[in-house]
Order: sequence, then C-alpha cells, then structure tokens
Amino acid sequence: MLLTIIQILIATLALIVLYFAYFKNSTLAKLSAFVILAAILLINLLNGMAGLISDVAFLNFLENMFKGISGIVIYAELVLLIILVFFSKYKTKVPLLKWTIVVYVVLVLLVEFNVLD
Repeated sequence: MLLTIIQILIATLALIVLYFAYFKNSTLAKLSAFVILAAILLINLLNGMAGLISDVAFLNFLENMFKGISGIVIYAELVLLIILVFFSKYKTKVPLLKWTIVVYVVLVLLVEFNVLD
C-alpha cells in the first residue's frame, strides 16, 4: 500500500517537472524532464527485452545483463538530475522546482533500495 502511494507521488512529481518545463518555459525543468522521460523509456525497453528472453534457459545471462543495465540507468538518471539541480549553469528562481526534483530523487532511491517493502 505504501509503495503504491509513493509511486503515485513519484509520478505526480514528474508531472510537476513537466508543467514547469512546458508551461513556465524553464530550461532546468526541460532538461530534467528529458532525463526523467529518457530514463523511463530506457528502463522499459531493457525490462521488455529481459521479459522476452526470460523463457529461454540458455539466454539467462542476457536477462540478468538487461536487468543490471536497467538498474544502472536508474542510478545514472538520479546522478544526472542532482548534477542538473546543483551543479549546472541553468539556475531557477522557483524553489518548488528544485525541491520537486530533490524529493523525486529521494523517493526513487527509496523505491530502488526496497526500503518501503
């Protein structure tokens, strides 16, 4: 139950970033939205490929490799978001955007480390 609520909150935070990216025309939000959406697409692609070959016994190593790369993509997404928020030249005067991205990173880390199970 708690995991489902956290996943809904993560999706809501991503939608807030999209709002700032496309309605408030913030460069930081556009780059952050691009990183979030690209990571989601890559993770789905890799997990889909792993699901396709999961029934073939001799391709088990490929399934594990796709799942491992999927985990690396999640961490790369979070590192890129932290770099964008704190270390990039694109600054924002809206604290809501910064805190939204930081809370997004923290919640994704909690879900990734299975803290909520």
